[in-house]
Amino acid sequence: MGYNISEVSGAEGGGTLNLDTWTFTLDLGVGATTISGDFDQVPLGGGASSEATDGYSFSALNQQGLGTLTTNSSDGTFTFIVDRAAVLATGSDQTLSFTVTGSSGGNSDQDTVVINILICVARGTLIETVEGAVPVETLRQGDPVRTYDGGSAPIRWIGSRRVNASELTAHPELRPVRIAAGALGSGRPYRDLVVSPQHRVLLQDWRAELLFGEAEVLVPAKSLLDDDKVRVDHLAEEVEYFHLLFDRHEIMFTEGAPTESFHPGPYAMRELAAPARAELVRLFPELSGGVAPWAAARPALKAWEGKLLGHGRPGAGAAGAGEEQRWAS
Repeated sequence: MGYNISEVSGAEGGGTLNLDTWTFTLDLGVGATTISGDFDQVPLGGGASSEATDGYSFSALNQQGLGTLTTNSSDGTFTFIVDRAAVLATGSDQTLSFTVTGSSGGNSDQDTVVINILICVARGTLIETVEGAVPVETLRQGDPVRTYDGGSAPIRWIGSRRVNASELTAHPELRPVRIAAGALGSGRPYRDLVVSPQHRVLLQDWRAELLFGEAEVLVPAKSLLDDDKVRVDHLAEEVEYFHLLFDRHEIMFTEGAPTESFHPGPYAMRELAAPARAELVRLFPELSGGVAPWAAARPALKAWEGKLLGHGRPGAGAAGAGEEQRWAS
């Protein structure tokens, strides 16, 4: 066979010459509803792509009822439109797949299309470990995480809390804040970073030293809202906030930006579910009073104080944000 069919519209993916896999991600949290693609035949020795002379055949979706797949056997195009209500009713992320076969001159080649449908806004946020950046949901107790102050620290406890659509509607103050790539300086974050409104961002700014006598301060994300690069995510259908706890309050690297670890003060402890609070107290009996006995890694500003730095803040000179994530809180 002198050709291989390939997705030519720019999908992420790849594979072997005999069975390629093309992966698309559809994030309900950012309002995505549709995935489209286009297959052509590509000569193995190189050259321009063209349509398979005998057309294409598509299999059905491996799961039915989560959306509609429309295909064209003549030009190899396809469109998937998600059924948001059906996916949200499952309560979890979903993975769909189908195959496409292109035929020319009696030969054929089959590829697989995978569609990952994400419900949670924060899932997939990358945390820097000693072995590189990994999604927060893959971290486990004991994993060493790189720290802003040098070296690494092992995770002592991981917690999470999912806020569903009805709770977000009833309590809009729980909606996540989306910090655009580069909003806190070059490469900080290197991708959009989603955090809870109370999650504190580490800022380096001459105004901090002028106003508060500190070169670096922690500021709640909601203090930085500017309706441009830092916004409330009103499209989020659901969010899962993750908490990483160390032996002391640490600054980590989240999506390339320095971020604070979980600091169990009265507000943070109150927001945890009862089983998570109980687990924390078992691990750290000193938390039975509801307040962390260790100091914050940097001076923490109140929301109104943070706004003094957030307004008129230049893109450069900022150091980071953080609340861990499956995404992160």
